[in-house]
Amino acid sequence: MRGSDLLIKCLENEGVTKIFGIPGEENLEVMDSLIDSGIEFILTKHEESASLMAEVAALLTNEPGVCLSTLGPGATNLVTGIADSYLNYVPVIALTGQVWLERAYPPQKQYIDLIELFRPITKASLSVRASSRIPTIVRNAFDIATQERPGPVHLELPEDVMRGIAEGDPLPRSLVEISGGDDSSIDILTKMIESSETPIVLAGRGILRACAQDEFREFVRSLNIPVAHTWMGSGLIPFDDPLSLHSVGLRTHDFMRKAFELSDLVIAIGYDILEFQPVFWNIGIKKKIAYIGVSRAETAPKFSPDIQLVGNMKKILSLLASCNVRKDNWTSELREQLHRRIFGLPPDESPVKPQLAVRAIRDCLGKKDIVVSDVGAHLLWMEKLYPTYAERTLIASNGLLPMGIAVPGAIAAKLICPEKKVVAVCGDGGFLMTSSELETASRLKTPFTTVIFNDGGFGMIKIRQLKNFGRTIGVDFGNPDFVKYAESFGANGYKVSTAKELSEVLMNCLNNDELSVIDVLIDYDENAHLVE
Repeated sequence: MRGSDLLIKCLENEGVTKIFGIPGEENLEVMDSLIDSGIEFILTKHEESASLMAEVAALLTNEPGVCLSTLGPGATNLVTGIADSYLNYVPVIALTGQVWLERAYPPQKQYIDLIELFRPITKASLSVRASSRIPTIVRNAFDIATQERPGPVHLELPEDVMRGIAEGDPLPRSLVEISGGDDSSIDILTKMIESSETPIVLAGRGILRACAQDEFREFVRSLNIPVAHTWMGSGLIPFDDPLSLHSVGLRTHDFMRKAFELSDLVIAIGYDILEFQPVFWNIGIKKKIAYIGVSRAETAPKFSPDIQLVGNMKKILSLLASCNVRKDNWTSELREQLHRRIFGLPPDESPVKPQLAVRAIRDCLGKKDIVVSDVGAHLLWMEKLYPTYAERTLIASNGLLPMGIAVPGAIAAKLICPEKKVVAVCGDGGFLMTSSELETASRLKTPFTTVIFNDGGFGMIKIRQLKNFGRTIGVDFGNPDFVKYAESFGANGYKVSTAKELSEVLMNCLNNDELSVIDVLIDYDENAHLVE
């Protein structure tokens, strides 16, 4: 048995079913071992896409995603997606090839110190320097990646170790049981809720990581406490629930901050600081802060919880749900304003207003279908106007915010959830960064629709340049014919000029389950509202 054979056996033991990546000379043995395994290798057009696909797969499954590259330039191409996973607390295992151990020093062609390259953007960066260590290192990598707060782990695979003779077996996976909160802490928080006049829950993605969404909904509904979820926690409570205050986090000057200004108690549950910085919500009247999480709260300015309930989130929330406290929903007027903003839309004209494009996408998708949003002005419109009704139905980055995530992310979403309709929402700039993955989608027969908000440039940066300086530089560019471009990859291409046309074409694409691209000419001037 080769070292590569043992590596793949260990990955199978960890439950890995897919690896995204591009092979190279230094991982020939690993690729050969995959042929005899039950793991599917997903060949991408670029390693950045592979790392982003692994991240989205992890977001949807709550299990580590895995990506693979060769050494040197292949490994450096993984960096963007791995850094995004690091900031988003997403468990990903990055496998990179490396030269033989005896040649692992500069100057060597394609050699750089990958351990040091990945160290700042991973929870651990490890080299497999002996085949006897493979079972231990792999087991350790998955433990580190999934422990709170989760994140990526890099494994360097020297070519000679993968080629060499190996003995051993995968190590068994251990079941970790997290204890619940103690009774005294439950009592203290219960009294804080009882004495509060304007409590609000700030719900983050940590609830999903703990698989505690059912207990969370039981808690807020039993106590009747309004909920604002972070962008990464979208869908934790359905938008049509009277307690829902929609999403917060991307826009720092939104009217929904009013709820936090008036709140005298914020209960942050499964909340990571990067999701919505405390300086933007710890405002207004003096307030108490409670934190509930699997691990202790992070430290940040204006975030010093009066009490922390740390442990098994499912147990803690279940205990709180039975505390026999019922509050009045004090945010009804704010919720009415929210409804007017989301459903009170401008008239349908050409070019298409982004508000209407978002509405059309929402209307064409079912409550459990998936939309993957890229980064750009459209992302702010999506957060502002796209209501969610189930968790893991709106996928986007809130950490590194890399442009180009939507198309590879949509491929991963369709591979993980083939029964769901999937839409990628991009700006024209972000789309062209990873649009070569349309070939991947066509080859894999993963049908989804990409909606391009086409404004002929980097619209968000252009608006900010105009607002700050009254002039622009480096933000305008030309685009190909997106219809012909899509067709060259075997996809169907469409161009629309009104929201009504978008609705009709998108619905047909989704009903026909086809790989398609819809070019939507967007009213660029509307983006000015995002920086008001």
